Amino acid sequence: MEENMKNKVDFCLSCPKPRCETGCPTGNHIRDFIKALKEDNLEAAAKTLYSVNPFPEITSRVCDCNRQCQGHCIRGLRGAPVEIQLIERYISDHIPFTPKVGKNNGRSVALIGAGIANAAAAFELIENGYSVTFFEKEDSFGGAIYTGIPGYRFDKAYLDKIFEKLVAAGAQFRFEVEVGKDITLAEISKQFDRVIVSIGAAVEGRGGLSANEGYSAGLTLLHDLNVDGNKQKYQNYKHAIVWGGGNVAMDVARSLIRIIPDVTIVYRRSLKEMPANADEIEDVIKEGVKVDYLNNIVELRLDENGKVTGAHCVKMELGEMDASGRASCHEIAGSDYEVDADLIVAAIGQKVNLAAVDGKLAKGEAGHLSSIPNVYLSGDAFLGPKTVAAAIHDGKDAAKEVMASF
Repeated sequence: MEENMKNKVDFCLSCPKPRCETGCPTGNHIRDFIKALKEDNLEAAAKTLYSVNPFPEITSRVCDCNRQCQGHCIRGLRGAPVEIQLIERYISDHIPFTPKVGKNNGRSVALIGAGIANAAAAFELIENGYSVTFFEKEDSFGGAIYTGIPGYRFDKAYLDKIFEKLVAAGAQFRFEVEVGKDITLAEISKQFDRVIVSIGAAVEGRGGLSANEGYSAGLTLLHDLNVDGNKQKYQNYKHAIVWGGGNVAMDVARSLIRIIPDVTIVYRRSLKEMPANADEIEDVIKEGVKVDYLNNIVELRLDENGKVTGAHCVKMELGEMDASGRASCHEIAGSDYEVDADLIVAAIGQKVNLAAVDGKLAKGEAGHLSSIPNVYLSGDAFLGPKTVAAAIHDGKDAAKEVMASF
């Protein structure tokens, strides 16, 4: 082990009650895989890591470690925390995950959506002898990571490697097939013993605003750039406002500042309440994006053709804590002002639309089983918009419920 990594590993206190693990949505056995590295047993460390999380090459690069594992590290109370993210990355870079393939049991599961939750479910099912087939409306594997996260933030080659492992383990893929449009859920249910729906949270909030030109939703813009390669669609804009404070807003802002000269994020709360990863916020500012905290968009300003020319905004103030655990925010009376912009991108949240798959599909009364027999929900489709790590954990949980149903 390199001296630098040895120092990172030795910095861990191996707490009897590891706080870091309570902050990890996948439930990683962090203390134990670090302890194995302390004993110079890389293979044992990898086995411990992969017993919970088959995709550390992803989580170690996109997770908000400062709020999750590292944010709970006891070392961080009086200084720097253990660099769990880099330790996890070290393990996955040196010993890649090798899926186990169980003896075929003659049972089949359809996975609607080829995102990370269903990928986690697939490996769990394959290990136990189930055959799996993915149905994916896009042309490639990876779900929101593929369509939404820019390549400069995450190398999509890691998705390619996971896809190759799934194929090698026997998974079948039907790309560019949208369930509810190209094939019905009922038809799939007749062909497979069970179905897991993991379609993500794809319905984007637009704040009730619309325009003929110059107004877009965040994920739509990222899809244009990441999947369609439609950079020229945005090159003629000069002044962009990104409305929101989450990771989608950061990805949009960083993508746009690479194309157009002036980009500003408008966020209604303060930096403390901003939900985006701290590293992402820091990178946004380093790359020249301006951030207007405690401001909000009320209306769009349009020309006679319905094209965006700016926004009517209002200043905000913080109030009491709300249900999200953050300070609520309120408009300051008489603080209205106008701002010029020719492109405004809303990144103010997403919702799940199960009806796009089937009009009768809804969450069930218990567990991952939906309102339709033998059809299960997982990932964002079950949890609502959450993290990559939460999706991995939930995908595995859904697979276990499916297997227990036989």
